[in-house]
Amino acid sequence: MNVLSVFAKLACTVVAVGQFACFGGVLSLREIFAPEIVAVPPAPAARDLCWAEDGEIRHYGRDTSGSEPRRVYIASSDGGLNWRTEVADPNDSGAMMKSPWSGDWIYFNGLDPVTLVRSGKGPGDVSATRTVMPWKRLELRQLTPLKSRKRWLAAFSDVLCDNEECYHAVLAHSDDDGRTWTRTNLKPVAGVAHFSPGDRRPHWYNDGCEPTFVELADGSILLCVRTSGPHAAFYRSVDGGETWGEGFIDRSFWQANTMPYFFRLKDGRLLFIWNNTAILPTRPAEEYPELSSGEKDGRWEVVFTNRDALHAAISDDDGKTWRGFREIALNAIRNAADFRELGWGPFEENDKSIHQTQALELDDGKVLLAFGQGRASRRIMIFDPDWLLETSRTENFRSGLSGISSHLYVRSLSGGNRGWSGHCAWNRVPGALLVRDPATDDPLPGEVRSNRQVLQLCRIRDPRLVSDRQGVVWNFPSARKGRLEIVCRIIGNGFRLSLSDHWMNPCDETGPALSPFSEPVDYPELQTKGWHTLVVEWTDEEVTLSVDGRKISVFGIFEMPAFGLSYLHLQTLAEETDAKGSIFRSFDFRGGK
Repeated sequence: MNVLSVFAKLACTVVAVGQFACFGGVLSLREIFAPEIVAVPPAPAARDLCWAEDGEIRHYGRDTSGSEPRRVYIASSDGGLNWRTEVADPNDSGAMMKSPWSGDWIYFNGLDPVTLVRSGKGPGDVSATRTVMPWKRLELRQLTPLKSRKRWLAAFSDVLCDNEECYHAVLAHSDDDGRTWTRTNLKPVAGVAHFSPGDRRPHWYNDGCEPTFVELADGSILLCVRTSGPHAAFYRSVDGGETWGEGFIDRSFWQANTMPYFFRLKDGRLLFIWNNTAILPTRPAEEYPELSSGEKDGRWEVVFTNRDALHAAISDDDGKTWRGFREIALNAIRNAADFRELGWGPFEENDKSIHQTQALELDDGKVLLAFGQGRASRRIMIFDPDWLLETSRTENFRSGLSGISSHLYVRSLSGGNRGWSGHCAWNRVPGALLVRDPATDDPLPGEVRSNRQVLQLCRIRDPRLVSDRQGVVWNFPSARKGRLEIVCRIIGNGFRLSLSDHWMNPCDETGPALSPFSEPVDYPELQTKGWHTLVVEWTDEEVTLSVDGRKISVFGIFEMPAFGLSYLHLQTLAEETDAKGSIFRSFDFRGGK
């Protein structure tokens, strides 16, 4: 089942134009394998998802009653399949975690002041004790009891800005079941990029915040932080989080200004959930006179262009090797022409991304994952971790374009918040579209008349867009050896075919240069009437292209990523308007051993 094709199996209630809440579902947990959307949480993901004492799942947040916000939570008593909304008491203790030693529940709430909440009853307790901590502007990202010692470890993001210095990672540990805490500030990661290829001004510099960690089998701790990128940055601790080694970059994971997340499964396997994406090169500051001096200099991001695809990988050897690198979600509003305004409200977050995550493990090893920010984008899903181990994927567009990225960006207002909404956001329009299969009107002799649509990749020059070079981005399970069949035909201009290990923007013309393999495809064999099968096969050493069973070219691969390739990126070769372009009937991937 396609990642987002859940509507046929769920009873969904429309809550606003372009928004929905899925309640009263008919699925059972046993049926779920690929990711299924089950709810819309009342707050951005990261801190407010929890178990209650009676086994109920809750996600705290707020909505509006009249013109005033009120505290609420959505709750499920059947493993996340059906949800209801409850109004929370203002003194409700909120999301908490139960101590494995004392049975007490603890959590950190608030930013300034940071408050330690302690309860004997857990979420819903209106009489929980609250202790104001001597910390300013720390935002909790993770609280976990360690197994190798009797210790709580908490990870915070420091959002207190002092001149240009802000957004750092802070750790705190407690050896007396959360009664007292020792704080450690993480040193910045060296070598974090401030520029990327094609940039015309600096990106927002961020050397490490929004930390996530996991305790490994040997008792050491692996921690990942959000940075400017382009790759994820990690730290290690061998003393339970008291001290940390130097931060290091791992080029296997792309990540720029998005929040990473570790999650340990009960069977011992490790999940890493993050945005395995590259940001679009920045535009010249003079194109946007509305920018502040700080935005022009890279002290804030002007637009987030890499937060529309969320990924997961799984490891059965404590993070030494990883499999999957699969899209578990694409932003449901990624093509919206009113992206900046969609879902806006006076008490609603203006970000509309699907970064930020938090998970719980359900019965039968299923994972419930809350993800995303603004109401128009954030969701709760359930998936089976074994889905990440699949070695094949097919896309025939019969479920529409829910499985690909093809959007183009409108030259919108840029910067933090401009007008009513739109924090670091541009509006979008669809790029490649579904059109009539040529065999619908003019089938070949002996060919059955088609009743389907196919994907058209072309170019329509439009000065309203940041770039009108259409592209298609499609994900498959990562593999160092694979075979990809593309049923296609070139009618106008051909296309550039790139294979990569990360999501890049469909219109990004610098992305192919960073791909292990990229080659223009304008073969005469693909330009004759009818459908043709372009086969791309790769190993660690080479890529072979064949058309209709005949080998066309063999290329050396630039550098095979450690855990293989996981993306197909197609982009039109047209330099001017080309309304015919290339058409595609299907993609079919099979991974090798």
